[in-house]
Amino acid sequence: MSRTHEFGRQEKRRWNAVGTFVQDLIAFNSIIVDTKVIDRITDHERGLMLNYLRITNLRVGVILNFKQRKLE
Repeated sequence: MSRTHEFGRQEKRRWNAVGTFVQDLIAFNSIIVDTKVIDRITDHERGLMLNYLRITNLRVGVILNFKQRKLE
């Protein structure tokens, strides 16, 4: 599977590319893994993951946050 995916919007039967998405990792060709180093995972990160899933047509995504020293 390619690491780069074009995304955009459709207007009047025409596809307009808006940008490119390069994911951190796709595991087993079916799981998007998004790694972060932030204080907490918010709705913004969840929204990004939902967009990544739509772009790639995958169904499973995991957001890993490496900010804390121990698993909580």
